[in-house]
Formats: sequence, C-alpha cells, structure tokens
Amino acid sequence: MNKLSARVLIALSMIYGITVGVLAMLGVGGTTMTTFIIVGAIVVGGLWAIRGMLAGRG
Repeated sequence: MNKLSARVLIALSMIYGITVGVLAMLGVGGTTMTTFIIVGAIVVGGLWAIRGMLAGRG
C-alpha cells in the first residue's frame, strides 16, 4: 500500500506541475493562476505530509 500511495502522489504532483506549466503557456494569469497555484500546492503538499506521517508509523 505504501508504494501505491507514493506512486499516486508522484503522478498527482506531475499532473499538477504540467497543469501549471500549460496554464502559464496559455497566458492565464492574475488571480486565477495565483489561486490555482496556492490551492494546488496546499493540497499536494498536505497529501505528501499526511503520507509521510502515516508511512513512519508502519
């Protein structure tokens, strides 16, 4: 299960990074881009933190 969750989080992180890159290339800016980056970073970072805490207990 640990390996699966790591793979899912890596894939999610890659999709998030690619999405940010595509939005930047398309010229999406201002509040929309800033909000997406902040919320996405909090979600992805939070999931990594939760996984890290739970992985240490196994």
